Amino acid sequence: MTTPSVPITEIDRLRTTLDITNALLSAVASTDPVHALTSRIATLCKGTAVIYDFEGTIVASTGEAPTQLIWNEVAATHRRELQLSIGRWAVRTRRVALRDGVHVIAIASRGADTLDQLGELLLDTSERLLGAVHGIQYGATQRDRRDNEQLISSLYDGVLPAREHRFWSRLAQFRFPAYAAIRTIEAAPIDGTTATEGHVTQFHARARSEELPLLAMLRRVGMDAPATLSAIVPDTPASERWLADISRQYLVGVSAPFSALSRISECVREAETGLGIARQWAAAATAPEGLGPVLIDRIDLATWLLSHVDARQLEERIRSTLAPVAAPQLRETLVTYLATEQNVTRTAAALFVHPNTVRYRLSRVEQALGQPITSSFVLSNVILALYPELIGLRSSLGDAERA
Repeated sequence: MTTPSVPITEIDRLRTTLDITNALLSAVASTDPVHALTSRIATLCKGTAVIYDFEGTIVASTGEAPTQLIWNEVAATHRRELQLSIGRWAVRTRRVALRDGVHVIAIASRGADTLDQLGELLLDTSERLLGAVHGIQYGATQRDRRDNEQLISSLYDGVLPAREHRFWSRLAQFRFPAYAAIRTIEAAPIDGTTATEGHVTQFHARARSEELPLLAMLRRVGMDAPATLSAIVPDTPASERWLADISRQYLVGVSAPFSALSRISECVREAETGLGIARQWAAAATAPEGLGPVLIDRIDLATWLLSHVDARQLEERIRSTLAPVAAPQLRETLVTYLATEQNVTRTAAALFVHPNTVRYRLSRVEQALGQPITSSFVLSNVILALYPELIGLRSSLGDAERA
């Protein structure tokens, strides 16, 4: 019995399928497989290829098609696949479920015939390869996360001077420059909730965008205390950008830079002090996301002094100092006056009252204190007593004036 011959059209189709699969498979071996895959898809469809995440952020893109217009069409429907035209571009899209959420593959070509012939095959093969690449990357990321958390945990347990070189060797695996200055960080969500693994993931994602070496983990000081985020970063301009970025969503305390790993316990306490200061400032601020990180080596003398005294004794001293101006209206006027650099006009604008009203209230404050508020000794005591409120209010007033 002879085997029936396969039609030539079927052989051509299989050969095309194999060529496309091989072309796309070669991207997996690349150092950046997602971008390499996108580039090969664009070449095969003679146009543009885009991969979006579930929020519409472009993960990888090659070509000149209108990527924002394509996403607008995708976002307007929940359909798994779309086939449409945008100007002179023929477009096909497909939603793909991955571990960290739904992604969208979009291909566009100026020739509709190209997508009619290859579109389905390109999307099918790309979906499988993207899933495989993502799975490989996810596994590697999880291993890195475990190693990352084990190392920072070991460092926080304490390092003997004689063993520092071993830990620097392990830090080098995470791209930390050997024996260069580093900082410890303590951070908490700005809304007061407990930190979660999702926040750790967010830390790592933002660090990757800055190409910043990072060790991070969840940390709980007491059984009833909310978890915070602990991290170690190099003392570099990239880490300063990263700190400014995360401080829009987190209250952040940062230690002074150091390079002796045996000092890490001391520097963790500095970062905890910084976080405590950030919490005090945030409690008095209407817009705490504008406060920025608290770097312990850059705080002023008043903040440093207040952070190094017994909290209960300090609270009692503050209460007795401010007792004469306990009336809410006088207290608000005094705080605003000091936060606006003792400017009556700005104080009046902030309180929505006439400048003469501010002057009258300040005279009542002076009567209550028994001394003029222009006195340097009176000012120093009142400013120290109100300092966290002044920092928080000054930040809020500055944001309002800039707006």
